[in-house]
Amino acid sequence: MKRKTIAVCVTGFNWENESRIVNGIYEQCLKADINLLVFAAMVRKPEFNSEHSLHKNVILGETEIFDLINYDTTDGIIILGESIIDEKVISMVCERAKAHGIPVMNINDPLHKLDKNVILSDNIAMELIVRHLVEDHGLRKINFIGGFAGNLQTEERLTAYKKVLSENGIPIEENRIAYGEFWKKAYECTENFISSGELPEAIVCASDTMAFFCMDCLKSNGYRIPDDIVVTGFDGISDCEAYSPSLTTARLAFQEAGEKAVEIFMDIWNGKETDDVVYVDSILFKQQSCGCLKHDDKIRFDFYSERYGELNTYKEFNYHLITLNTIFANAENSSELYEASHNGAVFFKLKKLHICVRPDVERAEQNIGGTHDGYKGIAEKMLSMYNFGSSVPAGTEFLSADYVPEDILNGEKAVFYAFSSMYFKDRYIGYAAYQPSKIKGFGDFFATWLLAISNNAGSFYMKNDLKYAVDELENLYIRDPLTGLYNRRGMEKLKYGMIEQAKAQGKYVTIVCADIDNLKPINDLYGHEAGDNAILRAANAIEASMPAGSICTRTGGDEFCIILVNDDEDDVKKYIGHIDELLNDYNKTSGLPYRIGCSCGYNSIHSDRIVSIDSMMALADEDMYRVKARRKTNRSSIIN
Repeated sequence: MKRKTIAVCVTGFNWENESRIVNGIYEQCLKADINLLVFAAMVRKPEFNSEHSLHKNVILGETEIFDLINYDTTDGIIILGESIIDEKVISMVCERAKAHGIPVMNINDPLHKLDKNVILSDNIAMELIVRHLVEDHGLRKINFIGGFAGNLQTEERLTAYKKVLSENGIPIEENRIAYGEFWKKAYECTENFISSGELPEAIVCASDTMAFFCMDCLKSNGYRIPDDIVVTGFDGISDCEAYSPSLTTARLAFQEAGEKAVEIFMDIWNGKETDDVVYVDSILFKQQSCGCLKHDDKIRFDFYSERYGELNTYKEFNYHLITLNTIFANAENSSELYEASHNGAVFFKLKKLHICVRPDVERAEQNIGGTHDGYKGIAEKMLSMYNFGSSVPAGTEFLSADYVPEDILNGEKAVFYAFSSMYFKDRYIGYAAYQPSKIKGFGDFFATWLLAISNNAGSFYMKNDLKYAVDELENLYIRDPLTGLYNRRGMEKLKYGMIEQAKAQGKYVTIVCADIDNLKPINDLYGHEAGDNAILRAANAIEASMPAGSICTRTGGDEFCIILVNDDEDDVKKYIGHIDELLNDYNKTSGLPYRIGCSCGYNSIHSDRIVSIDSMMALADEDMYRVKARRKTNRSSIIN
């Protein structure tokens, strides 16, 4: 039976919440041999009550990665809806999934109920904490520090605090309630509790971060935790175990919710009935700050080892980031640009990394004018410009529906791949496809690294486009718009370089002057379109007949001048004869009522004896008129 594939839509790889859910999904997929594809935006939502907002280009670039999902090869989609920075993504994914008959599930997002939902319930989490303090430790003087007054999370946790106190006959006193704004204001709240004259037996904080500030304040005022006062947190972040004393807390069952989501999909695939909403209750972690675990005052060698390890990781990352930016700044081409990602791929212990770029972004000539003709997202075909851990050559073109230039869904084992956008201002560059060896350890470091690649690549391509645009403008300035040959400005700019080349090679310089036969009668009898056609066909014949590197110029309406380097006069006669051959061949097959001809004269001189280009042109022009006069006496009509 074909292996199933689950797609996950998420913003952020923060280990404290989203990544724990993804890890739960991953662990369960690993057990059940299910492919897992994670489509991850890197820039998270601004904090609650923050004045910061995301620019529309950031939202557009980040959420474009969700357009990469191939609904024809996907069997289930999980959305971490609360994390998504643009709500429209949720409805877009749902509509497309519904059209393909794919079940969709939302995790940890009670505001956007879908057909299937796993809700991480913290309804009883705060109750677990307060009940533990009251019933297991016998405490009654319990203060509460919430986040922002009126905030949904704060009010839910405050309600649970009051509920447990009421159930145990403990009066609710407003002076025991304060608001620490989920940050360091908790320090000030704790100072106010101390200065009130009656120290509480416990302080319950609505977040772990506020609990750390609370304990810092207590310790700085000489109080021992938990001997003098108990402190608890909420969220269960990793620092709870690192802090001394370790913090008693409750956390949402992130890992368990991810596991449950995969189990529900497996039931759906097997035709079983499943609930539309499944609640996963929070978990209480009893640590040292409440007295359940002994507080060992000895130095924790593992704590300092972890902290030094984090410091070294930070230093190593900074080194790689500086090196990356330095290499990018001096990259001559996109190969050098993306190969600089190698050290980062090793640092993050990636198994594979593919940097996939839009073809028109990589090829400047296809992108002149940028994205002003409309936003361009993921293309039907992409170029894999860097392939870490893979033998696929750089520049390999593949269908974006396949995600990477390899068959990743039908191998011997289930795969775990993640995908994140690369963009710069209003231009979508492409995406990074990566196969992590573990989920923990990504987060802000990884986001910073990927954004550095995107910004440097965007700057590189912008300079590339600018250079191409300048070259194109230069071409417009020195080229004839009808024929594409050089104009007089182009010839003047290039002719001295041609002479220097001939001198260096010890060769002749030849000037050929050419004039279209009977252009005025062609114009008069058949119109200017016919005249333009005659000019264009003559120009094509001249350019095709002259050696590479020649300066082929349209100097006037029906006049041309060619400057070339040659070995002897016989070469020149051969080139001119080829012009006649090409035009005669055209006349035989054109079906037009007129013939196109071209009279050519030339002047050749060894490069060491050149005195004046102008005098050479005058002699070539005289020769051309002699040829033209002979041809005129031998031809009585312009009619084919």
